Amino acid sequence: MSGSGQQRPSRRVTVIGAGIAGASVAWTLAERGWQVRVLEASRAGAGGSGNPVAILYPKLVAAAQTPLHLQSMAFLQALEILRDPRLAPHFRQTGVLWLDQRKQKADIGPDHPWWGEQVWRVDAAEASRLAGLPLPMSALWLPHAGVLRPAGLLAALLARPGITLVEGCPVHDLQPAADGWRLSTALGEEHADAVVLAHAGATGALHAGNDAGALPLKPVRGQVSLTPAGTQMLQTTLCYGGYLAPVADGGLCLGATFQPGRSDTDITHEDHLANARELEALLPALAAALPTPAIWQGRASLRWQTPDYLPLAGHLPWLPGARRTLAAQPPGARQPRWDDHAPLLASLGHGAKGFTQAWPVATLIADLLEEKTPVMPTALAERLRPDRFLLRDWRRGLFWRQPR
Repeated sequence: MSGSGQQRPSRRVTVIGAGIAGASVAWTLAERGWQVRVLEASRAGAGGSGNPVAILYPKLVAAAQTPLHLQSMAFLQALEILRDPRLAPHFRQTGVLWLDQRKQKADIGPDHPWWGEQVWRVDAAEASRLAGLPLPMSALWLPHAGVLRPAGLLAALLARPGITLVEGCPVHDLQPAADGWRLSTALGEEHADAVVLAHAGATGALHAGNDAGALPLKPVRGQVSLTPAGTQMLQTTLCYGGYLAPVADGGLCLGATFQPGRSDTDITHEDHLANARELEALLPALAAALPTPAIWQGRASLRWQTPDYLPLAGHLPWLPGARRTLAAQPPGARQPRWDDHAPLLASLGHGAKGFTQAWPVATLIADLLEEKTPVMPTALAERLRPDRFLLRDWRRGLFWRQPR
């Protein structure tokens, strides 16, 4: 990965973005004694991290894949972090029933390393007992999964001593300086010894002039639907392609639509109907028992993802300089090292999985800033490196300018 600057920086860092990506980085660094300044264009959780509910559960994969699977690793780490008494009140361990159905059947069994502890199969009768209502199919039961209250969790993370949150402070420009970075913000210019980009929506404007090839982050609109308070009939969370989760006010949350390429965030009745149809296709009796979608509330937001669905995590080169370097290197040459600059790192592109997978990325960033050997396995860290799309294009010859 690209390196940091000429000397070890001070233990001060600026994080751009106060969603779960930025908040988890800020918390992790503050826990290690860093002073963290968090700049947020609007308010904490204003983007994709601001839904009334977030579900904490892993995408289950085959036994052989699990040890190096980012979401599996992230789920276990998130459970450990959420045991902290400062954070625990914002997590309800409702358990999750991963319903058996053609759309998302998980082919795992007793050979899985989590079997019997983190996950096991239950028949329809036991699934119904756990849910508190009749279910016509078997399921995988994840007893330690559950629901998060995002607003409370973000507030607790960002209130930790050592963290300064500045809301209403969009960053318009980021430029390298002799001893760090110069940030142009709505509140004036600031200096930063090190910077972590954790606000995917603003990255193009901040870094490399909307270089879509280098940081190919695309918006995915998602709308959740909320039934009125007092309509809760569910003791756990159901996942079935969509999800149905209990909300603290006694309502239910259905979601979420998946609409790549759309950037509008208006709540629409059509998307309430789409969420209702997703539930009705599998559990028609349960869907019929809900109040009419005409009285549902909701929230729409953007999640940002990469073409390979993995986040951008770790050291990020200063892209204008990196492009100049690549233009002077033929594609078959040894992979170049980037020009030295002060630390610039990224936690971007988590899609809908931020509340789980932001945690190992935050640990990776903290390890890199402290110049420690990362806890994350090297093979996985290499798959997440933020310059992977830039290097892919270089290997394809898109930068090479052969001397005349």
